[in-house]
Amino acid sequence: RDERGFTLIELIMVLVILGILLALALPAYLGTRKKAYLAEADQNLQEMRTQAWLYYVEKGTFVGFSGTPATSPAWSYSFGNGTATQITMTADANAVGPLSGSELVTLTLSGTGTATVTSSGF
Repeated sequence: RDERGFTLIELIMVLVILGILLALALPAYLGTRKKAYLAEADQNLQEMRTQAWLYYVEKGTFVGFSGTPATSPAWSYSFGNGTATQITMTADANAVGPLSGSELVTLTLSGTGTATVTSSGF
């Protein structure tokens, strides 16, 4: 007899192989998504840094600076109270996609033009 089609064993083997491939690819995909969200926070903090630096160059102090924080569904951005020689900008993660909501990125800009970036929750 000439039978056509796949046997049950062949179909199960295909499903097992697909499951193994998915188990290998999924962590890499999720890691890439998290890196993309981090890149977004970094870019927006750099734009906020530019605003603060332009204010400092014009006024000679960060006191009184009230820039416009970036907006994003994944991050909540804010400027800290600036001193004469230092200001802090933060990106606080919202629970979106691979972000748990406990991630925080802080950029501290000094009057000398140097910036320090710290992060937590990653």
